Amino acid sequence: MELPKTIINILRRNGLDIDYIIDVLTVNLNIDPPSAAKAHAKLALAMFNEGLSFVDKGDVVQASERLYKAVEGSVKALAIARGLDEAREALSKGRWTVSLLDKAARRLGDKVWRAWTEAYFLHVNGFHEVRIDVDDVRARIPIIQELINEVKKSLGVT
Repeated sequence: MELPKTIINILRRNGLDIDYIIDVLTVNLNIDPPSAAKAHAKLALAMFNEGLSFVDKGDVVQASERLYKAVEGSVKALAIARGLDEAREALSKGRWTVSLLDKAARRLGDKVWRAWTEAYFLHVNGFHEVRIDVDDVRARIPIIQELINEVKKSLGVT
């Protein structure tokens, strides 16, 4: 079952991150790690596709944030699936921090680390500071796409 777009839009309007909702439900409903990893992976794929749509529209801010969220969700999914300490710490704290995401991305390997670095650049320079143009966003898509492909392959999501 998927959340209706209406609910997703209400969550966003109220400043609630869907990734955060997944984490809260994982802890409070004692969801098993493979299911939590797949939930993060599916959300990451949706964010990636939304990001591509915003690139096509020339919307740097929204494209940057969606692509960042795609990578963030991918890092979470892989970290949970592989049982990293960072994932366990995030679940015990009830939230992921940038530090935990950064450490997890490094531990997950070069492909993940590169995508995380590029996505964080987009988050800061495309979403918060709006210092880049759509070509700068577009240039980072192939690196992020590699991570998305890894998530699809590793977790069997489409």
